[in-house]
Amino acid sequence: MNVSKKKVSSFLIFITSILVLSSCATSVTVSYLQPAKYDLTQYKNLAIASMKVVDVPPFPDSFVTIQYDDFEDRVFTGYDRRIASNIAANFTYDLYSDLNKTSYFNIIKPVITDGYINNLKYGINAISKLRDLGADALLVSQIDYFDYKEYPIIGDYKLIKNPDYTTDLTQPEYIESSEREVTIVQQANVSYSYKVIDINTGSIIASSSFKKTLTNEVEYEENLISLPSMQSLYDKALTQGEKEIVSDLTPQYVTKSISLISDKSKNTFFDAGMEAAKKGSLRVAYDNFSMAWNNSRLYAAGYNSALVLEALGDRQGAIDRMREVYNYYNKVDAYEQLSRMEQYKYDTNLAENQIKSN
Repeated sequence: MNVSKKKVSSFLIFITSILVLSSCATSVTVSYLQPAKYDLTQYKNLAIASMKVVDVPPFPDSFVTIQYDDFEDRVFTGYDRRIASNIAANFTYDLYSDLNKTSYFNIIKPVITDGYINNLKYGINAISKLRDLGADALLVSQIDYFDYKEYPIIGDYKLIKNPDYTTDLTQPEYIESSEREVTIVQQANVSYSYKVIDINTGSIIASSSFKKTLTNEVEYEENLISLPSMQSLYDKALTQGEKEIVSDLTPQYVTKSISLISDKSKNTFFDAGMEAAKKGSLRVAYDNFSMAWNNSRLYAAGYNSALVLEALGDRQGAIDRMREVYNYYNKVDAYEQLSRMEQYKYDTNLAENQIKSN
């Protein structure tokens, strides 16, 4: 199945947001395409199944107990068993949406994929049916482990204003009350994984697993009735992995802020270049840095002109200039930037080939 130029453009439009000057006045932002971790160029027709939940802890006690000295109180827990299925559904929706937005894959929706997989118990060959729909690969994911903790941490006694202090300054201004500082910790633990399976051979062509622990602290007050839902913690934990999966499977547009270097020689063209760069006038900055480099072989001017040219989108021109600067001065930082530029060029070419391939 051929991928048209229009599709490649659609992918690039989605992943690119042109930023040429960073918030730092003496830095420029350079960009490149980072290739997918897994080369799925032969698997552009992807069926996605909904995330499954393998293990869910039993329904918890309805309350968290706070107890110290003669004091005791209970607040409703922030956990319930619906959270597991909710976060799995949210993960499935986000993963499908994010992959679909890239236009990198032709995707069979989870609702369709699930229909075939769920019919396996009736003797229907789901793999054959998905193959008939044109699928090359199947993406499956699951929650492998899932639990939680909610517990109070009993702190020091709260300090209150001493009523006797106003009439007797020899008394302490603050005294301990009978109430303690109490913090309730909510801890969400979850492990999950995904794999991409070759529909025709059954081999695993991409996979990874994630283990996340996130916590939330709630300050206890006597009027506290219930703890906040723990679903947001689990959603955040799964979102972190979901973004990594998208990066594993599709090329990504990456930006990096790189600082220009200063020079104290009071070169007129160089100073004008720095001033233009601070204002975001990169073409003017490049022209001035180039004049300073061509006229006086000022190291900072040659170095900066290469970085600005890269920020303007002329990667090969930037490489040629930085190589010229390195060959003239043989400085380590010029060599490091030259190596980075060449690596970015290689990565971008590889990513573009991934996008264009069948």
